[in-house]
Amino acid sequence: MKYHLSFLLPLAFFFCLMSCATAQRKSKSGGEEVIVAFYNVENLFDTIDDPITIDEDFTPSGKLQWSSVRYSEKLSRISEVIDLLPGELPVFIGLCEIENKAVLLDLVREPALNASPKKGRYEIIHADSPDERGIDAVALYDASKLKDVRFEYYTIALPDPKDPNTRDILHAQGKLDGETIHFFVNHWPSRSGGQTESEPNRLAVAALLKSKIDVVLSENANAKILIMGDFNDHPNDKSIYETLGASDQPSSPLYNQMYAIHASGNGSYFYKGEWGALDQMITSRGFMTTTGWHVDAQASGVLRDDRILFRDKDGVVRPSRSYAGDSYKGGYSDHLPVFIKLQK
Repeated sequence: MKYHLSFLLPLAFFFCLMSCATAQRKSKSGGEEVIVAFYNVENLFDTIDDPITIDEDFTPSGKLQWSSVRYSEKLSRISEVIDLLPGELPVFIGLCEIENKAVLLDLVREPALNASPKKGRYEIIHADSPDERGIDAVALYDASKLKDVRFEYYTIALPDPKDPNTRDILHAQGKLDGETIHFFVNHWPSRSGGQTESEPNRLAVAALLKSKIDVVLSENANAKILIMGDFNDHPNDKSIYETLGASDQPSSPLYNQMYAIHASGNGSYFYKGEWGALDQMITSRGFMTTTGWHVDAQASGVLRDDRILFRDKDGVVRPSRSYAGDSYKGGYSDHLPVFIKLQK
């Protein structure tokens, strides 16, 4: 596996400029900044066969020959990526494709998540979902910064009677410097069978999420809500733009921070020669303010680091993943992480 930097130099220079500008604003204002992130880690499974889920491939005797060595390497890779995110370790990070709480307990013990000067004190949010593979949408949060954390999960039966189960939506809330922030972590149904054929499943989940957000906003119209996840749809698809109502306009009730990134031909996921923003950060209007914790219209980004990218023999750059089909590549994930900067 070879990594090349030439592809990333112009983009890295652009993001460096953006990071420097942010740092200068922070320095002049004397304000604070924290990072919130989301990462689809591509199948973080232990090596133990769970008899009630379809996880047989991720066992030593399974077709992927998933061993303790590969599992340990995967944990190290994920923690490395989290450590590569800008600034200090994220105050909150949503994760998906997590098999169970045990793998999260192993993850938070990784040295990269505990070493100075970016030391975190991560607590785990997890519950098993009805997904047939047993994968869940979860979160880690820095308990030294995010206080009074509460959470619940929302389950939905999909309209497809042959496969009604999917990942639950996580709704967590906590106080950051005394200010309540709501986090919704998502992993919507896949495009298996085709985008059009599978779209009703994502529309159903989008409608459920919208109803839960409306409840929060009915109690506080200025609530600060951060919606993140792998939506398996793009920002301009019906489920996101229409059903959820996440707009490309910062003044809208819900603003999709990844819309412009996707429109520019960039994103977190590479499929059939094109990048797209399946992984997104969406903020409520309550965040578009200058008081308390807030964001601007370009607060979100995709972590593009040469260490987590792979250039194939044709010179095409894509995420460096753990597996390509059944072949073990020893990479990181088939997705890149997305993040957002909260300022105060």
